[in-house]
Amino acid sequence: MTSALVEPRPWSRRRWWGMVGLVFGVQLALIFWLGETSLAHRRPAAPGLTLKLAGSASAELLALHDPTLFALPHKQEMPTPTWWRTPQPELHEFAWPEPTNHPHLAIDQLGTAFNRLAETNAFGPLPLPAKPLPELTLPELPPLAISAPRSTLRLEWDQAPRRLLTPLELSSQENPEILSNSVVRIVVEAEGRPASVALLSGSGSKAADQQALELANAARFEPLNRNPAGTSPSPVASLTWGRMIFQWHTILPLNTNAPAAIP
Repeated sequence: MTSALVEPRPWSRRRWWGMVGLVFGVQLALIFWLGETSLAHRRPAAPGLTLKLAGSASAELLALHDPTLFALPHKQEMPTPTWWRTPQPELHEFAWPEPTNHPHLAIDQLGTAFNRLAETNAFGPLPLPAKPLPELTLPELPPLAISAPRSTLRLEWDQAPRRLLTPLELSSQENPEILSNSVVRIVVEAEGRPASVALLSGSGSKAADQQALELANAARFEPLNRNPAGTSPSPVASLTWGRMIFQWHTILPLNTNAPAAIP
């Protein structure tokens, strides 16, 4: 035996509206029941500022309420404590302990002793304060140039260095002042002969510069290695540029203008 399943019937629209109205009515009942039903009492207004005109009969009453009454001086002021009053010092008349001694000299005799002292004593001038003497200091001089012990030659090359075949003999230069270096620009050919010489920097002596140019022209250098064909690839490529720096040894010239000895 099987029991048939009973399906619940859906609510109708009228039933839904009835439920909504019931819930709404319950809410209104709770509001009126729990709400305050007493009426609000009206509070009385606070009294405002009023202005009244006082007559002449109330002048004394107004004076009692005046705060400046106790600050201004008055003949009938209230007695103040003792520590408020300023103590007044007691003044005593000054009296000399001894009678006044008047000078026994006449007025025209006063200062005679000082005048006699000034006339009989000679006062010299006041000594001036001693001034320290300035300290003598020598000026700092630059170090003196020292001449080389002998004349030397230094070579500087822009490309590969060229060896000097024969050393050059440099002589000392006679001059009253120390000479600087003579710098000569030199261009050497492939065979080792100078192709061009020029003075770049003088020494201060024309004779020394001229000797430097002559020695540069007479110098012979190591020739360059040639190719197997025996010719140089380019004349300009075989040239070598360099500088010859002559550092002179300076000696004082002999004094040829010395006076002759008297026989």
